[in-house]
Amino acid sequence: MIVFEAVHAKFGDALLLRYEHGGQQRLWIIDGGPAGVWKNFLKPRLEQLRGDAPTLPVDLAMLSHVDDDHVNGVLQMIGGIAEKKPGAATWLDIRRFWHNSFADLVGSEAAAKAGQASLAGLAQGAEVAGLKTHRELAVLASIGQGRELRDYLVQLKLEGNQPFGDVLSSTSGRRDIDGAKVTVLGPRAPRLEALRKAWAKASGSPAAVAGLFLDKLDESVPNLSSLVLLVEIGKRKILLTGDARGDDVVAGFEDAMPNVELPMKVDILKMPHHGSDRNMTEAFLRSFPADHYVISADGTFGNPEDNTLRAIVASRGPAEEYTIHVTNAIGRLQQLLPEISEGRAFKFAVRGAQDLSVAITLP
Repeated sequence: MIVFEAVHAKFGDALLLRYEHGGQQRLWIIDGGPAGVWKNFLKPRLEQLRGDAPTLPVDLAMLSHVDDDHVNGVLQMIGGIAEKKPGAATWLDIRRFWHNSFADLVGSEAAAKAGQASLAGLAQGAEVAGLKTHRELAVLASIGQGRELRDYLVQLKLEGNQPFGDVLSSTSGRRDIDGAKVTVLGPRAPRLEALRKAWAKASGSPAAVAGLFLDKLDESVPNLSSLVLLVEIGKRKILLTGDARGDDVVAGFEDAMPNVELPMKVDILKMPHHGSDRNMTEAFLRSFPADHYVISADGTFGNPEDNTLRAIVASRGPAEEYTIHVTNAIGRLQQLLPEISEGRAFKFAVRGAQDLSVAITLP
């Protein structure tokens, strides 16, 4: 049995994957949501799973990319364990961690420090290079969060992205992880090379470095560097997309699996970037038709956007059966759903108000 959970993560992502292998229950933690999610939702859900046991084994913990609405909860979890803070989840037995550190993404520790030095003089909250929104400034601030996380991982001897090793990208290949076959589809190697060149060119100019974090058209550094994984457990397929762009997911699949033709039916598709339509392309949706579409969002920044939900439905036939799952009830969906569901066989599911997560069980 496979259970995939999208924990209530406000406008971010905090995902759990559970399955059985080798007579053991396996648990993966994928991202940790923004501020408040670890304390109020993710940690309590993990405590439920632990029950009365002295420890809770975590076969894999993972950060898809350095962005506050993904990294904040992970940093609290890992930092609390490393520093043995009061109330920390020291009962978590984390055995493996995947994360592309910012130094790895931009090419070296020296390159990362050079870029950060350019930003050191900026006043907190300053409007630089068009960075005006809370989201954009939070993304920029996440550089420091990523470096802090990396240091904790070194302390806990969890660095290295084992068994892949080095930087995870669409050239990393496929590995067997405790009975799950994992293929890395993103970030794409060409994207990483372009990022390193842009970072080197921008270093020395605060405005230029900050500009790499603009959220226009989803070309920001964190989103283009999102980990994208195809996870196969038995005959089941789960596609984890982080905040990647749909066209990059398709291209990454073609990079990593050149001998496999699309479309590929998947059991669960975690929709990119909380249902933002900037990440959607028709080719992406038609390439990965799913039995279950999962969107983690609460209406912040307009997510999930109406155009995304319309696009999912338009990509499927009227008689096809599938379910769209969302982590939060959003008022405007009450008007949209009757319109897009007329004459269609799909279902729509929303996390219960008292539930910590929305869960999908695959027999």
